[in-house]
Amino acid sequence: MKNAWKLLLTLMFSASVVACSSGAGPQYETLPSSMAVSSAVKPMAPVGRSASDAISPQDLLEIEVFKVPDLSKEVRVDEGGNITLPLVGTVRAAGLSPSKLESLIASRLEKDYMNNPQVNVLVKESNSNNITVGGAVNTPGIYPLTGDVTVTQAIAMAQGTNRLAVKDRITLTRNGKPWTVPLEAINQGKVEDPLVLAGDKIFVPTSGTKEALQDFGGLGGILSPFGLLR
Repeated sequence: MKNAWKLLLTLMFSASVVACSSGAGPQYETLPSSMAVSSAVKPMAPVGRSASDAISPQDLLEIEVFKVPDLSKEVRVDEGGNITLPLVGTVRAAGLSPSKLESLIASRLEKDYMNNPQVNVLVKESNSNNITVGGAVNTPGIYPLTGDVTVTQAIAMAQGTNRLAVKDRITLTRNGKPWTVPLEAINQGKVEDPLVLAGDKIFVPTSGTKEALQDFGGLGGILSPFGLLR
């Protein structure tokens, strides 16, 4: 009888934690995927490739306009992926190669100010080869990005998720914007495993229910058959 009451109280405690924690997390858009594996999943826009020469937030750029020293300067890409230049204004730099950024700046200058401007962009300090993986993973940290790496591969670099992880709402922040990555759906083959890009930050959230139960006395073995530790 005592064991039955203990189980009942435990179930009531767990249900209250679930109720308190549900809906508390931020709601983000789903990270676009380049294809849908399941017909039930609506195809979305491509995520792009993890090109090694792509400019990233916090990169330091040296921009030179030939024979116009007043327009030549060093500028750091902000967290939103933008730079601001005299006459040109705000330019989206993140995700572009230096050569594409040169063409973009030149086209803006040519439109209103000068004929055939010669622009050179040099990346002096690069943040483009790193990604950050944090939260409920076994080894959080900053990892080098070499070639094409998917979200699940990035998490594997951090030795995988731990037992407190919530796998259906992993957050990937790109150029200051957060996206939701449904890891469980990826593992089940329902959606494509998206590529990460240089500078991405992946965060695996922790289940408040699992943390509370761990603090309550390690009752996971009792509750798992009831499906309360998902």
